Amino acid sequence: MKYLLLLLLLPQVTIAQNFEVGILGGFNVHSRPFSNLSTLEDKSQPGYAVAAKASLLLPKAQIGLGVEMVSIQEYNYKMPQYTSREYNYIAKPLITPYLFYNIRYVSTKGYVYAGLMGGPTIAAVGVNTWQYNGYNGAVSGYSTAYNSTLGFVAGAQAGFVVRVDKHIGITGEAGLRYTQYDYKPVVVTSQENPYFYKYLYFPITAGVRYRFRT
Repeated sequence: MKYLLLLLLLPQVTIAQNFEVGILGGFNVHSRPFSNLSTLEDKSQPGYAVAAKASLLLPKAQIGLGVEMVSIQEYNYKMPQYTSREYNYIAKPLITPYLFYNIRYVSTKGYVYAGLMGGPTIAAVGVNTWQYNGYNGAVSGYSTAYNSTLGFVAGAQAGFVVRVDKHIGITGEAGLRYTQYDYKPVVVTSQENPYFYKYLYFPITAGVRYRFRT
């Protein structure tokens, strides 16, 4: 089956005229994790998003590789007096190498595109440890340790490229991602694992692309 797929793609690859790389940066927002009782009171915070891509431009499509890094952070007011914020670092950062396939709509000034992506992800999950004033005293603060775990990301994106000259283009992109990963600490006091995360995030980025003529 895989050889048949290669044969079908070969004619498109051989007539491809361009190879493109790009760097993008911006911000992302995210939903509250699904089915996670430990984050019910959390409020999401916007985070950063950066990405790099390399793609082969086919006549009406593009295929390629990318890597994306975003921060996913929330907060709540569970501290005493409800005046100090407690931060929940769901991923700081979330790093995703991925494959993508986009359909392109080409004009003389550039193109717009939309497509799908997917790949593994590495999440640095923040685990908070509470600090107390003496034995059974009031909570005085907390410290955060970061622990890496693996998961996956799948989603879609749409964007545009406007040509400045035959090599350089200005680009913008909006993405929708679903991710899932599970960090299992040594000791879990709750009935469910509070570090099992499933949520959506939405990176919005802009940057530049460079096209190599082949």
